[in-house]
Amino acid sequence: MTTVARNAIHPPIARLEAAKAALRERFEEHLARASEAVVLKAVELADEKAFAALAKVDVDSKRSVATRNQEAMARMKARAFERVASRCELLDAKAAYEILGITKQALSQKTKAGKLLAYTNNGTRRKFYPAFQFADNKPKAVVASLIQALDVDPADTEAMNFLVQHLVGKMDYADPGEPSNEKPRFELLDDSEALEIIKRDYVNALEAGQ
Repeated sequence: MTTVARNAIHPPIARLEAAKAALRERFEEHLARASEAVVLKAVELADEKAFAALAKVDVDSKRSVATRNQEAMARMKARAFERVASRCELLDAKAAYEILGITKQALSQKTKAGKLLAYTNNGTRRKFYPAFQFADNKPKAVVASLIQALDVDPADTEAMNFLVQHLVGKMDYADPGEPSNEKPRFELLDDSEALEIIKRDYVNALEAGQ
């Protein structure tokens, strides 16, 4: 191979190796900015997902604290909706008013009057109705009584969401010394003794800010 030929090949190779070295250096710097939690999470992902997760670090670092806090709050609310939806059947407005045999307007009026439980998806602002509150094509009377007893304002979506989250949570309704008997609270609404415990636990959780 002539000297001219060697010179024609070696510079591109040198540039490529230099580019790789520069990229490795930039990646090391990027990796150094990542938190321990991000790195430990990324290492468990497939390569392309791991790189994508690390790539977000620089973008996130440029956001203000206020913006990151708002994004974290939005993610938390989204997870809350997913958690409720996984623990009970949520009906949209159409399904709810068809079950009750009423109009959409009448459904809205009942909700505003505190006769029904409604869970609001904070991301879309859509209201959903837990199916457990319906029986024989009617709202269970205990639901309206519970909303009134706990002084929940039907117009306060956060308060109503908190109540629904409380009801889809589990409680151990077993006598002392008996095996654990965990059930979703909404399955125990028709039990007068359990209902008093549900009310007490709700007040305690509210006061504790849980």
